[in-house]
Amino acid sequence: MAFNESQDNFKLCFIAFNLSGLGPSSKPFLKILSYVLYPWLCLLFVLVCVNIVFKHSNIWDIGEVTSSISIAVMMVVRKTILIKYSSVFAEIIELHSRFWDYGLFGKATETKIRKKVDFFKFILKCYIVSGITATSTRSIVPIFDKNLTMPQDCWIPGNNSIVKHIIYAFQVIFYAESISYFTFFDGFLLIVTANLQAQFILLQKATGSINFETDSEETAWKKLVKCCEHHKFLISVHKKLNTLYSYFYLVTYFLVITMGCVSLFVIFDKSSTFAQLLESAITMVVLNVMIAMICICSSEIEIEAEKLLTQIYEVNWYETPNLKIRKFILFWLMQAQVSVETKGAGLLVVNRSLMLQVQRFSYSVSTLLKGMNE
Repeated sequence: MAFNESQDNFKLCFIAFNLSGLGPSSKPFLKILSYVLYPWLCLLFVLVCVNIVFKHSNIWDIGEVTSSISIAVMMVVRKTILIKYSSVFAEIIELHSRFWDYGLFGKATETKIRKKVDFFKFILKCYIVSGITATSTRSIVPIFDKNLTMPQDCWIPGNNSIVKHIIYAFQVIFYAESISYFTFFDGFLLIVTANLQAQFILLQKATGSINFETDSEETAWKKLVKCCEHHKFLISVHKKLNTLYSYFYLVTYFLVITMGCVSLFVIFDKSSTFAQLLESAITMVVLNVMIAMICICSSEIEIEAEKLLTQIYEVNWYETPNLKIRKFILFWLMQAQVSVETKGAGLLVVNRSLMLQVQRFSYSVSTLLKGMNE
């Protein structure tokens, strides 16, 4: 496969995708292993959820169980989406062959775009390092801390020691496996967002170069059609991306609110120990980073798409007497006025406002719970 620069940004994601066993170039052994482990991952999710029946005597027990459920949900949701839509992920990467080159409109624009893309790639590298550190720590800590029986708290049928060791081994395997598909799943969102943002910037430049006064009518018309077609293409790629991540956004929204409420309650409670406060504070940071990444990524595309609308308005279409061209620009304007929104299962719009809404809601509910507890 011949890659252009936009596709080259996926190199790290490709490695992770193939290591997960779900990629088009994954080794047969990894593919078989990935599909064999999936039902066992679902079984672990059931054991984690059932644990709430046996462990709910106080807010700290509920917090531990909720944290375990959240981790299990994130693992199951990501892997399920990857299994169901693996061909769509590969298709979107293939579509990047039609993306415009960064240097199409000079060095200044190229440098601006490259800085944005490099920043997203830096975030992805930090994400991988922190993910490896977190999973390694959670896997090893129960060996040294006798108060912890598992990396991830769950129900152990009959409290059998053999079953406990089997579940422990599976959890470590699931953690190791999750590094690859978490990296691809979240990294894919980051890179596609960066590339779409770059394409909208280039499209703005191309639209701004259309001049019916200095260009011949035929040249200006060709530029206009090319820009409009590329705009439609970018919208179609964005829709595919939204299809992939739609339910993930919704699930993440509820997880962040739930875990945010529990974490804030523990932080506000005067009887909380230092270890509980530290764990809750780290949880809040992780949750905020997660929702911020999702909301900012979605908002950046929407902002650049709105800038394109302004650029279309500024095209001097009035310089041409051709009615066909005037109608074409009018219809393009109507299409561009439709907001490029990212939605979670059609129920919520993912943008910067949602990030603030989650914080307010979590704080309000945790304050209410604190008042009821007193």
